[in-house]
Amino acid sequence: MSKATLLGVIAITFLAMNATRAADSLKITCTGDMLEPGGVKKSPATTLTAILSPANRATKVSIDFGQDTISPRVLSNNPLQLKFRTKDFTGEYFHYSGDMFLVYRSGNLARLNCTPR
Repeated sequence: MSKATLLGVIAITFLAMNATRAADSLKITCTGDMLEPGGVKKSPATTLTAILSPANRATKVSIDFGQDTISPRVLSNNPLQLKFRTKDFTGEYFHYSGDMFLVYRSGNLARLNCTPR
């Protein structure tokens, strides 16, 4: 095999690996309400974009609230639920229904419905 052929094969392999990695992430958009303690008041709709990677067994989560992006620590992930935590809230994303709940230390609860982008 010539050097040019070998370099071509290596280049194609790296391109294929990068394409697979990009396709392996799940990007979701979530919208819903923020409930205050006691469930009496609802704040305006909350919108966020989340990237779960790899899509089928997320070990990394990135959440964009529109102003800044945070990377919560993944606590657990199983076929039913992905659980993650930041300093401000604990999040739970349910794979089957697309529901996400963010439970804030302040007592607020964000109830969101997510759809793939």
